[in-house]
Amino acid sequence: MRGNIPIPELPFAEEIWLMVAVLSVRERRTKDGKPFREVTARNATGSLPLKIWSDVLEGREELRPGLWGVTGKLESFQDRNQFVVSEYRPITLEQYREHVGCDPLLPRAFTLDIETLALPGFRDRVGPKLEKEYKLGFMRLEQQQRYLEDIAAEEERVYQLGSLNATSGRVLSIAVHVGPVPGFEIEGLTTNQSEHAFGINADGIEQEEPRALTDFLALMSDFDPECDLVVGHNIINFDLPFIFQRCLANNIAVKPFIDLSEFHVRGVYDTMRGWWLGGRNRVAMDDVAWALGIESSKTGEVEGSKVFELYQAGKLAEIREYNLNDVRVTRKVYERMVACFGG
Repeated sequence: MRGNIPIPELPFAEEIWLMVAVLSVRERRTKDGKPFREVTARNATGSLPLKIWSDVLEGREELRPGLWGVTGKLESFQDRNQFVVSEYRPITLEQYREHVGCDPLLPRAFTLDIETLALPGFRDRVGPKLEKEYKLGFMRLEQQQRYLEDIAAEEERVYQLGSLNATSGRVLSIAVHVGPVPGFEIEGLTTNQSEHAFGINADGIEQEEPRALTDFLALMSDFDPECDLVVGHNIINFDLPFIFQRCLANNIAVKPFIDLSEFHVRGVYDTMRGWWLGGRNRVAMDDVAWALGIESSKTGEVEGSKVFELYQAGKLAEIREYNLNDVRVTRKVYERMVACFGG
């Protein structure tokens, strides 16, 4: 029996032993009702789905996230490779280091938030757009009333709202906190945490949008959706598509590291959906933080609706810090949700 072969080089149908970090364990059943465990595992060479039938689990220590030695065979099921485990046992950090040659790669949570602005050129489109909508009767009654009372004010309001769509807005700032996935700890191993901001540097100087996007993508270059998580509030509907749409607008070639077409988006933890237990309802992060007793990132001087005003006043350092504070609050909300609801 061979062992410790790099995951991308595993042969089919040959008994192999591996040392891996188990990241998640889920109870599953086949269509016929046969129970098994669906396991996500990883080592320095890659990630690998494990399948463990109930008879293998009998009489053994409960499998849980941590370091394990596994024996089994690589098989193909529904066009996807899986490692079917015949034996498993816990291992120490020292054993892992001795056989794999490095520390285990623990799952990471990339908590992010973006701040956006309307594109300057969008201003010239707003007037004709509103005039057309008014003449064709496409305006809602309340907007029609605002438009007739003060056309210039309504045009300015709609212009600033252009920041909420990647066709009319751009990325001003991206803040990211990189830290461990809560609940996954290995004794003797410390996980580093870091904060990053793209688009506005530490001196409060604005960077070009393409530079902010490419620097962000460089940070995310080794993101693994099988193991890591992107965390944020309403990121499935806003932040993530906005970022990649702006990559498209800036002609930045990139393969998106997540697939938003999935019903349960792999590699993403959206705290808005977490609040609604997976539902699609809306709730503001500020309201969730208040309900959980977590101090808000918003103040009387700085909040999302005032980003344009702050930008016009040249207060980019304040926008950067607000963006980072949003991420810090989101991380705290995420940790509470995982602690109460599970990952």
